[in-house]
This record gives sequence, C-alpha cells and structure tokens, in this order.
Amino acid sequence: MSRSIDNVKSRIALVLCHCAGVIDVVALPVWVGIVLIGVYGLEPQRAGALATCFLGAAVISSLIVSPRVTRLRGAFVVPAAFGVAAAAFFGLTTTRDYGAMMALHALGGLAVGCGLSIAHSAIGSSANPHRLIAIGFTVLSVLSLAFLGAVPKLVSLEGGEVLFVVLGSIMLVTALVAALGFPTRQPRSAPLASASKAPAAARTPLSRGVWLAMIGTSLLSLNHSMMFSYTERVGVEHGFGQQAIMAVFLVIGIVNLFPGVAAALLERKVSAPFVMLAGPALHGILGFVLTRSTHFIPYAIAACVFPAVMIFTHTFIFAFLARQDPSTRAVAATPIMLMTGSALGPIVGGVVAQHFGYASIGWAVALIACGAVWCLWQAQGKTVPTAAVAEAAA
Repeated sequence: MSRSIDNVKSRIALVLCHCAGVIDVVALPVWVGIVLIGVYGLEPQRAGALATCFLGAAVISSLIVSPRVTRLRGAFVVPAAFGVAAAAFFGLTTTRDYGAMMALHALGGLAVGCGLSIAHSAIGSSANPHRLIAIGFTVLSVLSLAFLGAVPKLVSLEGGEVLFVVLGSIMLVTALVAALGFPTRQPRSAPLASASKAPAAARTPLSRGVWLAMIGTSLLSLNHSMMFSYTERVGVEHGFGQQAIMAVFLVIGIVNLFPGVAAALLERKVSAPFVMLAGPALHGILGFVLTRSTHFIPYAIAACVFPAVMIFTHTFIFAFLARQDPSTRAVAATPIMLMTGSALGPIVGGVVAQHFGYASIGWAVALIACGAVWCLWQAQGKTVPTAAVAEAAA
C-alpha cells in the first residue's frame, strides 16, 4: 500500500523514528555517568568506550545505508532495524559481562543507524523539511523530559538494567509504529527534486559547502555528547549533591521543550547563517562555564541551555542541507554527522577526565567549538545555489 510522506500517519512514524534514533544522545548522562560508572562501577574510559561502540556502529551503518537510501524499502527495513535495536537493549538487561555488553552495544548501534538514516532521508524529502525536523525535535524534547525526569529515579530504585528496559521499549514501540505508518518513499514536491531529476541528483557529487556543513555538524555533536555525557559527573566532582543534579536534569527536559518550537516559528525570521555560526560558539562558552564554575547556579544554567543550543542549531543546519542536496543523501547521512561526534564524545571526554580531571573537558569543548564555527562559516561560501543544483541534476 502506497503511503505519502506528507500524510499524518507517515509524519507520526517519521517523528517517532527520529526520536528513537536520537534518544541515545539524550540518554548519555544517564547511560554513561549514572548507570555504567555509578551503578556498574566501570572506569570513565571503559564506560565511554561502550557508548562509543554503540554510536560508532551507528555511524558505520549509516555510512553503508545513506548512499543507497533510494534503493531501500523503508517500510520494511525501518521496522526491522528498530526491532533488532529493541532486542539488543533487552539483551543488555541480562548481562554485565563487558565483552557481551560491547557486542550488544555494537548490534544496537548498527540497527539504529540503519533505521535513522532512512527516516531522515524521508524527512528531507518532505514538503517542508525544516518544519518536520523541528516537530521531531520538539517531540524528542517531550520524551527527553519524561526520560530525564523518571529514569534516574527508577535506576536508583530498581538498578541499572531499568535504563535498557526503557530504551528497548522505545525501540519496540517505534518498530511497531513504523510497520504501520512508514511512508513509501516519494521525492520532495519542490522542483529541485522532481521525480525525473531525482536519479540524476543522486549521481551529482555533493558540493564542498555541504561537506563542510556535515563536518561542522559532527563537531557540534562531538561537543554536545562529550559535555552532556559527563554533566552529572562534573556536578558530583564539584560537590553539588545528587538531588540538586537530578533537579538540573529535570529542568533540562523542560527547557528542551522550546528550541524545536522556536526553530519552527523563527524559520523565516532569523538568519540561518547567523544561527549556524552562533550555535557552536555558544556551545563553547557554555561548556567552559559548566566545567569550570564551582558555584551551582552558573553550572545549572549552562547545563540547562547546552542541549537546547544543539537542537535549535541543528534544525537550521538540517534544512540548509536539504535545500542544497536534492538527492537527500546529505540528510540521510545525519546519523553519520550526529553519531560520529556522539561516538567520539564519551571516549574523548572519558580520556580527558581520567587523565586531566572533569574540569578539563571545558577546554576541549572550547577548542572543538572553534573548529565547528570555521567549518560552518566556510560552508556558507562554498555551496551551490539551489537552482544550479537542480540544473545540474537535470
């Protein structure tokens, strides 16, 4: 049965696939700091390596899938992928053997990367990718609020396995919804991606600006995951108290309700080039404040705003890439961008923290932010105008 990308059922499926595919990034502070380090007793480097294994596997999967996304039947592959991810997370509830955990993290990452790549390609093919991805981030924020508000408490009451039960349940529900509503792939209705031009567009090399924007997004994601993975540990190191830190995570969930909505409302009112440069710059400042402040209020404010910057900025970058690449290969590679940074973040942060202390993560965040600003600044001068892309694809 044919299902259009822009009907309600398909949009619900795509939004839920986006949420399930990115929830691992939201879960990092609970996953790494609270469960793997706090409950399972792993060293920061070994705990970070498990999260890196999951996210790195998602990158590898997306590298394989994204160039071939137009040839895959998303309505079949996506439910299967999230079903495998659910099985991997449920499997993690049965073992604490490090080797087995590593294998299950890898399996889950491969499955999530596949499903998310196809879902993001479909979002990029919709009539308004900016609005649909903004809706996706808004719903993700609601899910994050519930996740960060409830899961740490459940972990403290029932043990670390609760985290993997919750993540597995999210993946299973997503698989079922995708089986019922994932769209049959349709080219975007805009002229630049008409059906007759889509095959040619898929053969057109991506512009240098698109590549630079993708690298800049990866660096933005690296900063986000590196800082967010150890936000809880930084607070503990500074002696703020577990109850106060958990309150911060609850507020983070509330704050994150707004950047997706704001990005949708401000689509035509805020300069996208400005957002693409200001986002990573603000990341660097907030990361430095978060790790270096010995007072709770600056720490709490920086921690609450930090994830919101990522959501708001990435919405504009996603729309930028969708406009520049009619084949949707770039947006299909969103898991590569997000997960490459997210995969490196926990292990890099763990190495820095283990050898130089948690406060030193702020210096790394500031340095990487400079690289992200440079890439996104260069990207804006190296893009091919949309009309030229369409002409080249013809």
